Amino acid sequence: MTTLTDTPAGPLIPMPDKNPAALRVAVARLSPEALPKFDTHWAEAMNQARDEFSLLPGRHFVDHWWAWVAVQRWPERAARFRACEHVVATSDDKDARRTASAELGRILADAEADAA
Repeated sequence: MTTLTDTPAGPLIPMPDKNPAALRVAVARLSPEALPKFDTHWAEAMNQARDEFSLLPGRHFVDHWWAWVAVQRWPERAARFRACEHVVATSDDKDARRTASAELGRILADAEADAA
C-alpha cells in the first residue's frame, strides 16, 4: 500500500496485506476516526485469544477489518453500506429492513470478491 489512487471512480487505496499492522495503516488512511475502535477491538481480540488459548479471535479480528477496508476503500459502496445500516437500525418497516439487510450482504460479498 503506497499512495491514494488518482481515479475518483476507483478505490481510494489498494487492498493492504491481510495482517493487523497493514490493516491499521489502511484504516488510518480511510477513516482516522475509526482508529480508536480498531485499537479497542484489537486489544479485546488479543485478550480473548490469551484467555481462551485460541487463535480464532485474532483471525476474526483480521477478517472483520479486512471486510471493513474492502467496503470503505470504494466511496460509493461505503455510502450505500452506511445507508443500508441506517435503514436496518432505524426503520419500522420490516420489509425495508429485510431488503437493506440483504443488500448489506451483497455489498460485503462484492467487496470481498473485489479484494481477493
